[in-house]
Formats: sequence, structure tokens, C-alpha cells
Amino acid sequence: MEEQNKRLKIILSHFGGNQTEFGKTISKSKQTISSWLSGRFTIPEDSAIIIEMVHGFRREWILRGESPQRVPDFLSRNNELIKSIDSKKGLRELVELLMRLSKKEYEIAQKLLIGLAEGSANRKTL
Repeated sequence: MEEQNKRLKIILSHFGGNQTEFGKTISKSKQTISSWLSGRFTIPEDSAIIIEMVHGFRREWILRGESPQRVPDFLSRNNELIKSIDSKKGLRELVELLMRLSKKEYEIAQKLLIGLAEGSANRKTL
């Protein structure tokens, strides 16, 4: 069980957010995440499957420490996304700027960008 919580700490460090934010990505409360991290409870298999699907860490690794750690296809998709971001000049910097915004500022920027993209798509169909 102690090893399981160490692996969860690794997953959380890759995620980069807090326990509450991570819990939302897998539909679990902060208290549940905290109880797994403390070793009070083990991570159930259904939750490990969700973590695998959302975050790309293999359930066998989460539950028992069996290698490899990550789902190979998940890593491949992430690499393709990074290549795509890097291929468009200035996009990496824009993503980094978006990451520094507060939640409210990010939501405003997101709505603005979606509106611009939808407007652009509508103009192309005219």
C-alpha cells in the first residue's frame, strides 16, 4: 500500500495540479485522493482504470508497480501534440501565457478564442 501512494505522488507531480483538481479529473473528492496518498486506503481497480484512461499511467503500474509506467499510445499522442504545438510559430509561448492566467482570466480567454475560431469557420462557409 505504501508503494501505491508513492506511485500516486508521481502521477500527481506529472499532473501539476493540486489534489482537488486531480480528483475532479477522475470524479473523486480531495478527501479520497488524500486517503490514497496517506496510505489509509488502497486505490481501487476501477479508479486505477480511470487514472489510466485520463492520465496515461498503466493501472498495473498504479496498483502493483508493474512496468512500464505509462501507456505507450498515450505517450505517442502527447508527443504528436507537442510536435504540433511546436510547428506553429508562437503557439508554445501562447500556451505558456495561458497557463499563467488565473482561472477566471483563463475562462475569459477560452471563450474569446472559441468565439474567434467559430467566427472564422462561419466566414469560410459563406
